[in-house]
Amino acid sequence: MNKDQLLAVLYDLSLTIGREVTVDALLTKVVQRLLFHTGCPVGLVIHHPDGLDANSGCLLKVIGDHQLQQQASIGIALPAGLLGRSIQAETDARLLQRFTGQDRYHYGLRLPLDQVHTIMLLAPETMLQHMPLEHVFPPILANLSRAIKLCKDSEQLAINLQAERNQVMVQLDRAQRFNQALLNAMPIAVFYKDASGRYLGCNPAFSRTVGMQQEHIIGKMPQEVWPTELASMFTQNDAELIASRQPQMFEYVIRTQQGQLMDVVYAKDLFYDEDNNIAGIIGAFIDISGRKKAEESLRQSLIQAISALSSAMVHRDLSTAGHEVRVSDLAVAIGRQLGLDEHRLEGLGLAAMVHDIGQIQIPSEILTRPRRLNHEEFELVKLHAEASHEILKDIAFPWPIADISWQHHENMDGSGYPRGLRGEEILLEARIIHVADSMEAMLSHRPFRRQLGQAQALAQLEQYKGSVYDPAVVDACLTLFADHGYQLPDHKRKA
Repeated sequence: MNKDQLLAVLYDLSLTIGREVTVDALLTKVVQRLLFHTGCPVGLVIHHPDGLDANSGCLLKVIGDHQLQQQASIGIALPAGLLGRSIQAETDARLLQRFTGQDRYHYGLRLPLDQVHTIMLLAPETMLQHMPLEHVFPPILANLSRAIKLCKDSEQLAINLQAERNQVMVQLDRAQRFNQALLNAMPIAVFYKDASGRYLGCNPAFSRTVGMQQEHIIGKMPQEVWPTELASMFTQNDAELIASRQPQMFEYVIRTQQGQLMDVVYAKDLFYDEDNNIAGIIGAFIDISGRKKAEESLRQSLIQAISALSSAMVHRDLSTAGHEVRVSDLAVAIGRQLGLDEHRLEGLGLAAMVHDIGQIQIPSEILTRPRRLNHEEFELVKLHAEASHEILKDIAFPWPIADISWQHHENMDGSGYPRGLRGEEILLEARIIHVADSMEAMLSHRPFRRQLGQAQALAQLEQYKGSVYDPAVVDACLTLFADHGYQLPDHKRKA
């Protein structure tokens, strides 16, 4: 074999090695090309995980021998002298017979790849008499060994990626089931439809309001669900909503397909895809029929709806279960200590119950992450104050609930968020909730940290009095715990 022929062999084998991305395909193609160039009829890849001194192993690849191929899935004995560190032509027919269990092989070519892999080429007669093996194969085998490792790493990466994808799909399915369960549990009628107005889904309460089965609503346009006049009004409102991108809320007297009249409050907003394009419309009907006072009925229904959304946060983050109730209880106690009247205390208690309602828009995996949030995650969580304001601002409460929820993370020195308000620019109720929220959080366990003792928590309030917290509110809180023995509901703690 001349120099040009040797170079051709090297080029062909190198090209074969660089072309494959899986271990099985790589070994198959390389062994096939080795058989082609050597003239040997049979090729094996032996895996011997115990090293070159191993007395047993398994056949990863067998080409050209059906009998040996049947042994590929089971272990095989490796006679002493079969393996070695160097390339070697083996002409000991008895050794080859002990290895293969056959007496037809009188020549074997050992090509060690690394400590745990060896290629063995077999033939009934001596081959490769004119090929300088010690010069041809070492660089190829070294390259093949590296390629096997890369392929294994690639396959493991693919397995890991698939496992991660499967986990994401499980989490997505779980989230979808949770969202559907949440919709089904809501006492208000909720629907969602695409940008053309075609209904994509609804909850049982909406189905009852319309008087049609859910499966008969999905896929239909408004004119197929509602009387003509009402459907036209809904379609016009949808167009205005898409044009303005501003949430809508109306009060209607609607007539169902069965002719039943209902007084409802109708609220709608847009939802968006990952590219911030309009994906559709989500809305709700709140039935206020039969109430003695329509405005009082509206207020109570909306409060119940918000409480349902607030309660949903418990299911998204079990570590904060009861947070709103405890914050509300402490906030009202502080407000009473400061001398607020009962009407204002009622509004304070409600504001404390819904102050974190905007967290419904934060992915649950961030809220429940068992470590401190990184900068990007914290910036996302900080959006919940703005989101709370957006959810609550158009609800006709007799108290400034939306503004209170918007301001409950503002600091006295202007270092808070989202607007950097300072001092008296912050509503008193928001300053009270800020203290109550912080105190409850410090006294509660979180996935990323342990709870503080009461003395430590009060010391934290004292440390940041005047810069973060309102001094009068902090003093009232300290008085409650230190002088009146106040304890958060259902949590008996001592310093």
